[in-house]
Amino acid sequence: MLACVAMLSSASNAFAQGSDAPRMTGANVRPHMWATSDPLKDGSWQPEATAPVAPETSAAKVAPMGDTVSVRTLKLPPVAIKEFRRSEKCVGTGDYSCAVQHLQKALKADPQFVEAHNNLGASYLQLSRYQDAIGEFEAAIALDEKMSAPHRNMSLALFSLRRYAEAETAAREALTLNPQQKAAQYSLGRALAAEGSTSPEAEKLLRESLSEFPDARLSLAQVLMNRCANLEAVAQLRTYLDSNTVEPDTRRRVQAWIDLSSKGQIVSVCGGAKPAA
Repeated sequence: MLACVAMLSSASNAFAQGSDAPRMTGANVRPHMWATSDPLKDGSWQPEATAPVAPETSAAKVAPMGDTVSVRTLKLPPVAIKEFRRSEKCVGTGDYSCAVQHLQKALKADPQFVEAHNNLGASYLQLSRYQDAIGEFEAAIALDEKMSAPHRNMSLALFSLRRYAEAETAAREALTLNPQQKAAQYSLGRALAAEGSTSPEAEKLLRESLSEFPDARLSLAQVLMNRCANLEAVAQLRTYLDSNTVEPDTRRRVQAWIDLSSKGQIVSVCGGAKPAA
């Protein structure tokens, strides 16, 4: 897995999406509508005597949140708009399967309904149907390549599949289209961290997104671990645990990694660190 220390390879997957607004239809992103958390992986990770493995975050437990947008009603069939509005009500109650059904009906009425493609992909993200989500984001991008949300959402889906290099590419495109979006900064920084980056760029992106995405601190710790700045990484993890919003299981797993590091159970060789497959 990692030669230096344990990697939080998915450390910000869905957490990042907590205030990542998904893009549903037209132009206005709606923050927090699809927010979820990115729990640390449940798996039976067992630290080795010489190379403890920090818990990874998992996208499977709670799906990441995608950027949604509001609808542009001009030239859309009334039935498509009606179904789209119904999907929004489903999202409001957390019923993403219901949202999928209505968005599919909206797209049957108008296959060129770009916002419906994006929002259908965002619903698939919530249901951990990542390949289906990618197909919808690709369709949205084909219809409107200047809409940033499908690119950012694509990054979420690819990250969840551990296709980190592709997730980086999609996040960079989203950031190019919307340079000030913290969600895109977070997605890019997280992808770089999972790829094993030690770059100042990755650290800067994650630090700048902390104000909106506190869980970016997990990926920031990963970047620091990638460069063997273990003490600073642990300091970041302790700061993360100081938050009252950390879920108990996540807190336990992060604390377990800190405990291991405090006992000196950390490998000192950092070359070639890569995330686990």
